[in-house]
Amino acid sequence: MVKQSERERSFRYEKRSREDVKARANMRGGGFDSYIKPEFKRYKVKDGKNLVRILPATWAKAKHYGYDIWVNYGIGADNQSYLSLSKMRDEPDPLADARRQAQREGDEETAKALAPRQRVLVWIIDRTAEDEGPQLWDIPFSVDKDFVNLCLDEDTKEVIYPDDPDEGHDLRFYKEGQGVGTKYPASRMKLLDASPLSEDQDVQAEWLDFIKENPVPETLQFYTAEQISAAFDGQTRTKDEDDEKPRKRAKADEDDDDEKPRRHKPAEDDDEDEKPSRRKAAADEDEEPDEKPRKRTTSKPADDDNEEDEKPSKPKRERSRLSADDDEDEAPAKDGDAEDEKPRQSIRERLAKRRAKTADDEDED
Repeated sequence: MVKQSERERSFRYEKRSREDVKARANMRGGGFDSYIKPEFKRYKVKDGKNLVRILPATWAKAKHYGYDIWVNYGIGADNQSYLSLSKMRDEPDPLADARRQAQREGDEETAKALAPRQRVLVWIIDRTAEDEGPQLWDIPFSVDKDFVNLCLDEDTKEVIYPDDPDEGHDLRFYKEGQGVGTKYPASRMKLLDASPLSEDQDVQAEWLDFIKENPVPETLQFYTAEQISAAFDGQTRTKDEDDEKPRKRAKADEDDDDEKPRRHKPAEDDDEDEKPSRRKAAADEDEEPDEKPRKRTTSKPADDDNEEDEKPSKPKRERSRLSADDDEDEAPAKDGDAEDEKPRQSIRERLAKRRAKTADDEDED
């Protein structure tokens, strides 16, 4: 018979690795698929003033301190985000296929929502939280262009290298607004005086060793075409098919004599309805959201209590939420008010509802 003391001594405590602890500490809740591996920290831009130091590129043949990535936002029921397989790997891409199909069908709104957005992924040090060490920041492409413009002196033709570890420059910028109204005013961006990455040489060496061991391209997390397709389809396809069947049966029960005028009439109405929606889609370009559409969206409810004026503003906000180049691209799927269901609808769900409305209009006519 084994004594109690022997059983206790037989247990051996296995310590978790540093990598496992880091991955757990940085793990995001809510079951999100992330295009950045979970063991790496991500920088969250703060409202108002931000002060960061961009770290140098540590991958081969780098021509910029940041690495260009292409991301599809608002995918599936949870509005998840995935790296574009077609743009980044030249591989079969179900989202690119869905976009081409939408283009063939003349659905510019959905085709635009399915277009991948360009971001610039960099390692940075948050000067207000240096203990966090290197963090990844996916900068909106147009915002990064404003940063680069600060590095070029038009008069002297001098080039400033903000990511130089010894003689680089901290970057001060401001975030204004929330969600699709987020702005990073270029007029308020500034490169501070030259300084070393850290006054403590040991700390600086530790940070540089870390990003050398983890170059930006190796921090990315790709998903297979099958995984992305499953997330994109979800259960929506079944619902779409179920919703469409009763409408097809209803049309089949209509009199043959009534079919022709009903077919021609909706066709004319559809053309008229699509024109304003196309103008709205053109205003929501996929880099930084235009300021004018935002002003129109917010001003209508304030200036006019007419319900008909409020309705067009809601779809505009829904489309912009999926295409905005701000730091809320993933968060809105889980954040928000109790009435935030419409903005959280997936691209496929919004497409199904639009088609359902068109079919209903045909039945009424």
